[in-house]
Amino acid sequence: MIEAKSVCKFFMNIAPAYPSQNDPHLWEVFKTDYYLNGSDALQKKVRYLSSLASYEYEQDKKNSWLEKYFFPRITDTELAGKVLLDLGCFTGGRITAWTERYKLKLGLGLDINPVFKIASEEFAASRGISNIQFTTAFGENLPYADNSIDYIISTDVFEHVKNVEMVMNECYRVLKKGGKLCTVFPQYLQPFEAHLGMVTKIPALHWFFSGKTISEAYMDIIKEREGSHWYAPENFPLDDWEKLFSLNGIKIHKFKNILSQQKWSVIDSKIKPILTDGRRSSKLPFKLLSSLLTPLAYIPYLNEYFVGRVNYVLTK
Repeated sequence: MIEAKSVCKFFMNIAPAYPSQNDPHLWEVFKTDYYLNGSDALQKKVRYLSSLASYEYEQDKKNSWLEKYFFPRITDTELAGKVLLDLGCFTGGRITAWTERYKLKLGLGLDINPVFKIASEEFAASRGISNIQFTTAFGENLPYADNSIDYIISTDVFEHVKNVEMVMNECYRVLKKGGKLCTVFPQYLQPFEAHLGMVTKIPALHWFFSGKTISEAYMDIIKEREGSHWYAPENFPLDDWEKLFSLNGIKIHKFKNILSQQKWSVIDSKIKPILTDGRRSSKLPFKLLSSLLTPLAYIPYLNEYFVGRVNYVLTK
């Protein structure tokens, strides 16, 4: 009898993927031998290019996370003079761009890896921006005072935290009355966001295989590849909170249940079907396919599969 891991591995290998050590959007570049064994000057350059990549995205309205997902529900004029936290800021390019572009009173950036803080501070300094602060911490325990922040922006982060409910509570605590939480993230059953892209281009494997099976097949492939240590997952076997590598398994209905149990006021949610954002969305075949899938994104339970990302603007 063929075991499930072997079948899963077979499908993964139909369309293999190989990450580039030069991709500035990958945090794993900081685990490469190139970076770790490089000179101080080379390491600083790698950090700078990482920050610059997300900074430049925010200069392009088509790619800007803030404008693409949250404007016009929030506006540039209302951001001026406010305190804004980028929850999951990576290497600081986004919050640096926002602080500079929208004339924030104070930009705050938080992420869990100390190297992100180093890169963020270096990049902000290179732009001559002083009204910005970076912190290494977890969303379940935000290091900010009660009622101290006007806006929290969280992009593709809530699917990675250990406890979404705790993070939501912390966001509520630190926001001022009337403050807004803007969050966008892929729900677990979204077919293209299983975070397996370092190894395979095959989508929706988690529709058919368990997280345990997928992670075992994934690690088998990693071990078989030469020079793959830098993009190997850090946790294996999966922790109790993980459904897949670094994914907590959040679903649309679970997020709505959390909201119903907390004090948030929902300004609105935005529904966009899969294949309507990203580089592939501009190609004609994907445009046609997304138009066919759009009705499914509005149907309960089916929306878990066909909504592109959960997208809410909430207020305290």
